[in-house]
Amino acid sequence: MVRLLLAAILALCLSLPALAQDQATLISDSIEITGDTRLIAEGNVEVYFKGRRLAASRISYDQATDRLEITGPIVLTEDSGEVLILASQAELAADLSEGILTSARLVLNRQLQLAANKMTRVAGRTTTLETVAASSCKVCENNPTPLWEIRASRVVHDEVERQIYFDNAQFRLAGVPVFYIPRLRMPDPTLKRATGFLMPSIRTTSDLGTGIKLPYFIVLGQSADLTLTPYITARDSQTLDLRYRQAFATGLITLNGALTRDDLIPGKTRGYLFVDGAFRLPMNFGLTIKGQTVTDPAYLLDYGIANIDRLDSRIEASRTRRNEYISARVISFQTLRESEDNTTIPSIIADLTFHRRFSLGPLGGEGGLRFQTH
Repeated sequence: MVRLLLAAILALCLSLPALAQDQATLISDSIEITGDTRLIAEGNVEVYFKGRRLAASRISYDQATDRLEITGPIVLTEDSGEVLILASQAELAADLSEGILTSARLVLNRQLQLAANKMTRVAGRTTTLETVAASSCKVCENNPTPLWEIRASRVVHDEVERQIYFDNAQFRLAGVPVFYIPRLRMPDPTLKRATGFLMPSIRTTSDLGTGIKLPYFIVLGQSADLTLTPYITARDSQTLDLRYRQAFATGLITLNGALTRDDLIPGKTRGYLFVDGAFRLPMNFGLTIKGQTVTDPAYLLDYGIANIDRLDSRIEASRTRRNEYISARVISFQTLRESEDNTTIPSIIADLTFHRRFSLGPLGGEGGLRFQTH
């Protein structure tokens, strides 16, 4: 099988000025130039353009219209091998900035796949998909139904704003419709920070059954944000998770918590709250804050939050230097063990530590002074 690389490069330079300006390279088994305006490449066709690779079985370029007709299977990948688009047929502008693809799949940052009957590219910025199924789950021949997916009549992906807009969105769990939203907006996986829905997740346990989590991220200015995550399970458990983060000039603080109503402990509102903070103090001291509380001993394990049997809340100021360590802290313990009772174990402990290391001078070696009190 002959690979007509050199002839293809020359043909591209003559026939595809838009691509030639960006040093496009075409490789194929055969190339035919018909008349003065049409170039046809067939058999294992590959086009390398702007750091991307387009593979197809046939590409036809019409110089008069500056359009490409591509016969699939079509695969567009980055140099890294990351798949961007798959399709069966396409009609595109020569620079690939606009056009129509049929039976297409759009893959975003290796995290989200959108499969559609038709995909339309406009001005190199927006991609519109019709009759769409979106999921981050792997779909294969042996497992054609993803664990979760979003079905929509229409999806628009804005590459500049890095947002995804769904029309008539339907959430499905193992192929079964769970709930419906007329309009849904979520950031695409490449965007680090924007208000909107995040990727759903699925959790299955023996006590709660299968459930879905749908996080909603809220930007509260340049230095704070809030994430609210409804969590609904098949066994009538409703949970609202929250995470609040704020950065200050001298440190940051994070709050994680949840409120739950379930059948594991009927008639009771369950939940937890964890607080973590770290701040810089004058004279090179640091302040750390840690707070932990929970409504009942089983909650953290029931909801997969933490596998711990004691809660540790503390506030500590410390400083570490080359030959010196100073620490003052207050610690509060809450046991979750059935064999222990919080009324009979030390619940609050305070201690002060001073450690100084020094050279022994002419004697050689070094010595140390350590003072600690509880």
